[in-house]
Amino acid sequence: MPGRAFQIRYPDNTYEIHARTESPPPSIGDTLRRRGKLWKVTSTTHGVPMILRVEPVEERRKGSS
Repeated sequence: MPGRAFQIRYPDNTYEIHARTESPPPSIGDTLRRRGKLWKVTSTTHGVPMILRVEPVEERRKGSS
């Protein structure tokens, strides 16, 4: 399977560019760990490169109720 370039676009409009060679890009609802935080994919485009918009996810700490 050929690689697919995609862009992770953050809420502040900054972005990162990535390419995957062995697996497809993340889908809506998937979570990613970037910049030391957890992010959820909220939308995607199908252009080149594919753009994934993400929103932060509040993480639960171990031992928290």
